[in-house]
This record gives sequence, C-alpha cells and structure tokens, in this order.
Amino acid sequence: MKNLNIKIGCLFLFLIIGFPCQGQEENKFPQGKDLLLPELMEQKSELTVFTKLLQETGWDKALMQSKDEHYKPIQTPPSTSPLGSSELSFIPQERPFAFTVFAESDPVFSSLGISDAATLTAYLQDHLADNMTYSNLLYDDQYTNENHVANRFVSYHLLPQKLGPNQLVYHYNELNFDLQDYIKTGIAKPTVPVYDYYATMGTPQRLLKIYESKESEGVRINRFVSFDQQEYQEKEVISEGLSLSQERMYAASNGNVYLLDDLLLYDDQTVYKGFAQERVRVDIASISPELMNLGYRRLLSTSPARAFYLEPNYQDKIKVFAGDLYYLPGYNSGWSDYQGDELLLVSTNGALDILIELPPVSLDGIYQLRLGLSGNPSRSIVQYYWGDEDIMQPVGLPIDERTSYNEGYEAYGRNDSSFVDLDLILSQGGHMRVPNVFKSAFTSNIRDYSPLGRRIVGSFDMKADKKYYFRIKSVGTSNGQLFLDYLELVPATVFQNPEKAEDIW
Repeated sequence: MKNLNIKIGCLFLFLIIGFPCQGQEENKFPQGKDLLLPELMEQKSELTVFTKLLQETGWDKALMQSKDEHYKPIQTPPSTSPLGSSELSFIPQERPFAFTVFAESDPVFSSLGISDAATLTAYLQDHLADNMTYSNLLYDDQYTNENHVANRFVSYHLLPQKLGPNQLVYHYNELNFDLQDYIKTGIAKPTVPVYDYYATMGTPQRLLKIYESKESEGVRINRFVSFDQQEYQEKEVISEGLSLSQERMYAASNGNVYLLDDLLLYDDQTVYKGFAQERVRVDIASISPELMNLGYRRLLSTSPARAFYLEPNYQDKIKVFAGDLYYLPGYNSGWSDYQGDELLLVSTNGALDILIELPPVSLDGIYQLRLGLSGNPSRSIVQYYWGDEDIMQPVGLPIDERTSYNEGYEAYGRNDSSFVDLDLILSQGGHMRVPNVFKSAFTSNIRDYSPLGRRIVGSFDMKADKKYYFRIKSVGTSNGQLFLDYLELVPATVFQNPEKAEDIW
C-alpha cells in the first residue's frame, strides 16, 4: 500500500507542478528542449565565440551530461517523515544533471578583439595579468588545463545547477514582500535586497552572486553596494553588476543559457571590493545542485508531497552518515525559515551525522562561520566539527539545540536595568539574533522571536583555493532532529570592522 501511495503521489506531483517539479516557468521556453546545452549553443548565431571557447577549453563535454545512469532509487521511504504519517514522502526517481551558462554575446567579444581562446588569452594577459586573482595562471596554448587563464574565465561562467528565470533569486518571505501578488501576476516587486551565492564549476571553485533589489533594475550578477543601515536600501553602488533577464535566455534540455552584455570577470575589483567586504549568507538548500536540478527548490505551489526524502549519498555536497534527511519546501506553512524552506535530519535512535561542503571563500583570511537555528524540544544535542577533507577537528563543546536563542539574557549579565547592548551580550555567548530580512507568520518582529537565532560556530583561517567542510553530529541517544536552514561565512572585514558595526540585515 505504501508503494502504491508513493506512485499515486508522484503522479499528482507531476500533474500539479510538472516534472521535475518546476511548473512556474518551464513551459514558456520551448526552444532547444530536445538539445543539450552545447548543441543548442552551436545553433545560436550570437554565441559562436563562447561556444568555441567551451570547445577549446573542454568544458563542452561537461555540459553534455543529463542524468546519472547509475542511480537507482529505493522503493520505500523511511517511516520518519517529519510532517507525520498523513504526509506523503516523495523519493526522487532520477538524479538529473543540469547547468546554467552565463555567456557573453558575440558583439561583446568582437568589440574587444576576442574571437577564440588565443585572442581571449592575449586580452586577459594585456588587461588583467597584474591582478592578484590572475597571477600564477598559464597563458600558453594549453587551454584545457584548469590553471589556464582562458579555462578559468570559462569555468566562472558555469554553474552545476539549472536556474530558471524565477529561480535566479528566491522571492518568498522577505520583509514586506507581497507573495500572493507575485504568485498571481508572476511579477516580483522587490522590497529589500534578495540574493544567493553559488560555487562555480572548475578548480578551485569561486563565488558568484546573483542579486535583485528595488534599485537594481532587475536581476544582476555580482552587484556590490553599500546599504542604508536603517532601511536596508542601496546607498552607493560599488559595482553595478551584469544584467540577467528572461528575454535574453535560451533553454536546453539540461539547462539554461543567459546572454551577457559585458564581460563577466572574477578580478581584483570583484574580490577585494566585493566578496571580501561582505557577509556571505547562503541558504543550505542552494548548496545542493541536486535539489535545484530536480526542481524542488523553492516550490510555489501545493503538492501532495511536502517532504522530499534524500538518500544518504544523493547529494555531492551534503552527505548523510546517520539519520534520514528531508527537504521541506515550506510553501504556505508560515514557517520562520530564511526563504521559507529547510532541510531536516531526523532520527529515531538519536544518531544524527551530516557533512556539508562549505561555499568557497574569495580571499585568504579569517572568517566567522555561523549557522541559522530554530530551537525547540524536538532538536538534539550536537557537536560541531570544521576542517578540510583530511582533518576535521571538534569545535568547542556540544551544543544543545533544543533551546530558544533569544532568551536567558540574565545568564549573560542582562536584566531590565542593564545598559549593555543586547546583541553584544548575546555574542559573548556565541549567539546572534536572526537577520531582519525575512518575516514569519508567528511574530511581527522576527528579531525578538525567541526560538530563532544564529549560532557563531567559530572563527577560522581559510584559504581561497581550498575546500572546507562543516560536520554536525549528535551526542544524545533519544529521538531527535537537526534543523538546517542557512549559514554565513563572514570575513573579518565585516565582523571585526573598527569603523562600521555589522548591520542587522
């Protein structure tokens, strides 16, 4: 009966939101639907140069993938659905590969005298060889080498997840946003800046930011600004960023191509005046290309399956060693989650253990790692670990995640007559209040909502060319949950800036 329910649920899921669960915009873009990305791009007259660059660097082969042929789904989900037995748990029936390509149009390249990998290499050597971010790279004709400047240029244009026009940024529960109007009209009316960060393809991986605000005139790549700290509106534009739009997109069977009207460069301006100067907040669901490629990420429709079970090794960047992992879209649930959704690791015997590959940092230095939390008695006592692939060390003492994070100020020396700033007191205990950028159905002031908070895991010396991992492991023996919503990597230029305090956003 359970298998029959799963199959019926799958059928309803496909009918309501379309496989792979992405009914918001997929049917609007019929062109190239039967072609893989390199095949589609070869047919586009304005993409001849970028297509040639893909071929010369060898990245066209990576973009020919569409599905993991070795994946075999289990037949029955665990009986641990966090939404109860009445809610169907859905098992992914395949493991698709899909991509997003940001490609300069031919007029951009021709205006700079670029027609192939050789002329691109010459241009980058003439204009950017003095950049620290372009030092120690190859400038010969070995274009398939990932240390070659042309190869690095191309790989920075590639994401291992498919982003549709309505997925470039996730409008859902940001402050003052009208979700029902967005669902009704399909037009997002930004109220505060909304963004996400992604790790590009290539070695080493590099950060790419996708952003939209009231002032940005649409979605942009790598837009960096300073903010009015009181209203969280743009104050000064440091880097305008490159525009992305639905009208300048081609859809292939395994991904999308967005045309750019200027060069997308990972240069010193992007690193030193951009990423190195801002807090990087990443929804943990966005770390997983698999969730994006299935179409589960940020569903804006109801479905009979509100708990998506993810097998232990289904995701490349999130590995489960103990417990059952579920993705919960959270649509119309009123949950107090950043962007409305969450991952939840569930156990019936107290054993919880998960490993997350952290987003890359852009510059060597000290970074503070923070974790968004929502405390309740169903959670667990856990130990945090941090490190590289070979060595992971425990961080501090075990943490009781069953607590509320905005209570117990007296323990840190605060009472009704205290003159000490609340946020300063909380930080001494390794806590922070949640950012003020999203809202909840449970409270009018999310900063004072007691179950929510941010845990300061620790400060770590990180290198831009290395991968780092964060592991969370339970130390209890009773039933438990591990809540995963978002994390932050914050450079010392932000959390230790002597001239400007970090904002509440």
